[in-house]
Amino acid sequence: MTSSLSRGQLGVFALLGFGVWLSGAVMFRFGGHLMFESGPWGVLISAVVIAASVCLLLNASMSWRGASAAQAVTVAVVMALPGLFGDVLYILAFPLITGLRPLTAIPYAAVIVFGNAVLLAFALLRAETTIWKRAA
Repeated sequence: MTSSLSRGQLGVFALLGFGVWLSGAVMFRFGGHLMFESGPWGVLISAVVIAASVCLLLNASMSWRGASAAQAVTVAVVMALPGLFGDVLYILAFPLITGLRPLTAIPYAAVIVFGNAVLLAFALLRAETTIWKRAA
């Protein structure tokens, strides 16, 4: 059985998650038109790139902090939560914050939900694969 993550480790992962969200929010402010208002292909490409990026970041962060694969779900949730809370405010004030049309919040929200769903599914798969390997 793996040991629990310390409060300090959880705090580091939460801060990393907030930093990722903040850098994404700034990027969307300046590049949102290309990502979300250039048609379905732009949204699809953005969604895939963002989902792949957060999964790679999860792996890199866990390696850097020495978290085990069995802790992947916990780490993913802790990293995702600051951005999910931040996105509530971001979406509520979307046109004001981004300078984009209000309806652009719809593809933005879809990309955010997709990226978080892929991250959590990836973390669950990573943790479950480790558990099954240990049981065999």
